[in-house]
Amino acid sequence: MATTPADLQGTKVLFIAYFYPPTESTGVPGSMRTVKFIRNLENGERHVLTTPERVTQEADALAHMSLPVNGEKVHRVAAWDIFRLLLSIRSGLRRLIGKGKQSGKTQGRDTPAKSTFKSSADSAEISRSQKLKDFVYDLSYFPDQAGPWIVPAFLKGRKLVRQHNLDVIFATGSPWSGLITGYLISKTTGKPLVVDFRDPWVNNPFHQSKGKLLDRWGAALEKKVVNHAAAVSLNTEPLMEEFVQRYPELESDKFFVMPNGIDQRDFEHVRQQTHQERDKNTLSLCHAGFLYGVRDPAPLLDALRKINKALEGKGQRITFTQIGDVSLDYDIRHTYSDLIEKGLLVLEPAKPYQACLQLLAAADIVINIQSGTKTQIPSKLYDYLAINRPILHLTPKTGALGRLVERYQLGTCIEFESTEELENYLSSKATELARGELITEEYPNRKRFLIEKISQTLANILARLAEKHKQLKNVHNFTR
Repeated sequence: MATTPADLQGTKVLFIAYFYPPTESTGVPGSMRTVKFIRNLENGERHVLTTPERVTQEADALAHMSLPVNGEKVHRVAAWDIFRLLLSIRSGLRRLIGKGKQSGKTQGRDTPAKSTFKSSADSAEISRSQKLKDFVYDLSYFPDQAGPWIVPAFLKGRKLVRQHNLDVIFATGSPWSGLITGYLISKTTGKPLVVDFRDPWVNNPFHQSKGKLLDRWGAALEKKVVNHAAAVSLNTEPLMEEFVQRYPELESDKFFVMPNGIDQRDFEHVRQQTHQERDKNTLSLCHAGFLYGVRDPAPLLDALRKINKALEGKGQRITFTQIGDVSLDYDIRHTYSDLIEKGLLVLEPAKPYQACLQLLAAADIVINIQSGTKTQIPSKLYDYLAINRPILHLTPKTGALGRLVERYQLGTCIEFESTEELENYLSSKATELARGELITEEYPNRKRFLIEKISQTLANILARLAEKHKQLKNVHNFTR
């Protein structure tokens, strides 16, 4: 499909992206955000600072892509994992001491007996020791698991900026370590920095606390990064509103919105089934992505169980296919074993990106399951819009996703507790299909989310910041 590239106006950009192809399925959203931008930026240099290739071709969820995607130069640097080094040193010392004291066989036999009976003082000492170990671990992987990547990435990135005379830095997160890396490179090279928040850092509803101290440090780091950045990109309007409120001392035009967007090139080889190919007796639902915690499909599965029971004897049924990992508070295979046995619930493992798109395109309705997050919108929304299938969003209408769906007419939004509304919706769609009616839905506002438009916004900002920096540098040199 023909697209109009965004003009960088000769700007040379360093993209800091912890996730970049090749990647496993969990790294696809982060990787694709950067890929979409780079693929749609022309008339400039694009350098990517990322991690080493960590997956085999068989495990690569983006194996259909070949690098470079658009002439970018990819620079990979490995993490310095201090915690693993400490563990290795400790293990070596223990083996050394063990050899000097007694044989491993005797030690293994004596250790359990000694550890069976402990005084309260011993327990307190062990508790303090464990807390110290936990703190050292959390500190080693602060602000996230990518923490050990910050220092080597900073050193490599600073060298790249100077070696290639790069004009501007674009750092995307999460992980937030990427934003800190961008901050350090910008501070030491003087180059303007754009930080890109794909998710909220502070006030993230899925945040797992590392303790009050490290949480405070995290909030302080976000503030330092945001204050220093020349521009701050947020992937949803509610997230931008939150940042404007959190940083009232900053000019509001420092913040701008860049949704994940639709890159039509990702869907060139996705085949749409014809109406005649679809089974009119089976209404197929499909969801792609990780189901965990509050992203719980139970309301949908309970509705399927009830409706399918009512459809028995009519030769009709409704099926739900889940593509990707499932980690819930209950065992989905046990709780819904009856649906699995009847083929009404199909659990597929994580699949390559293109394979997921093809399965979604073959479904009658695609499903979005999202809790009532105030600022987050699943990136899969844009994939769903691109394949032009009816979308059922199970989400509160007051959340970020619900508000976006209602505002731009992006599918049907039903709240988790609206059991009757959900059952009526599914029953009516099954009836339409059985009658031979074509189940479709138009998205008149889809063009608003095309990546060409979003990339042009980014290109304009990068070029403007680069030009402004050059002018200030010239003024500085003139007045010296």
